[in-house]
Amino acid sequence: MINHYIVVSHIIHYKDIGDIMLAWNPALISVNQARIWPPKMAALTIKQSKRPLFIMGSLLNIIPEKITEKSIKIAKKINVTVVATGGSNLALDKYEFKPDHTMGVVEIINNLKNPDWKGFDGKGNYDLVLFIGVPYYLGSQGLSTLKNFAPHIKTLTLCRFMHPNADMSYPNISYDEWVDWLSKLIDYLD
Repeated sequence: MINHYIVVSHIIHYKDIGDIMLAWNPALISVNQARIWPPKMAALTIKQSKRPLFIMGSLLNIIPEKITEKSIKIAKKINVTVVATGGSNLALDKYEFKPDHTMGVVEIINNLKNPDWKGFDGKGNYDLVLFIGVPYYLGSQGLSTLKNFAPHIKTLTLCRFMHPNADMSYPNISYDEWVDWLSKLIDYLD
C-alpha cells in the first residue's frame, strides 16, 4: 500500500487508497519525494511549526496582485519571520507590508543548511520554511539543497507549480485554482 502522494502530472485512481499523482519525469523521483499538500494539511503544518520562516520572492512583482495580497494575509495570520528576496519589497511596499528581513535567496539557503545558525533573531534555526514567488529554477535548486543538506528543516511551497524537491507542495494548478487554494489556506489558519 502506498501511504503518500508521489510527484506530479498523471493521476491514477486506486480503489483502496484513492488518487495518486505520478511523476511526469521519472528522473525527478527520489526516496524523499514531495507530497501534494491540500490547504487544510498545509495550515495544520504551519500551525504546528514552532519557528517558521516565510520567503517571499521576486515573482511577487510580476504575478497578479491577488497573490501578493494573499501572501501578506498568510504572513499576518501566523507568527512567522518574513524575508523578502529578489526585490519583492517593491510588491510588498504597495501594501505597506514591511518584511522582517531582506536577503538573497541563495544566502538564506546557505544559512538554513547550517544546523548551528541562530536565525535572524538569534533564537535558533527554523523548523519550517515556506516559499512563494521564488523563480522556479532558483527555488528548485534551493529546495534540493535543503532536502539534501538540511534534514532538520521541512519545506512547504505555496507556489502555483509543483516543486518535487520540497517536502510539501501544491500540485501544478491554474491561476484560479491557486487563488482558491491560498484562500482556503487562509481560512484554515483561523
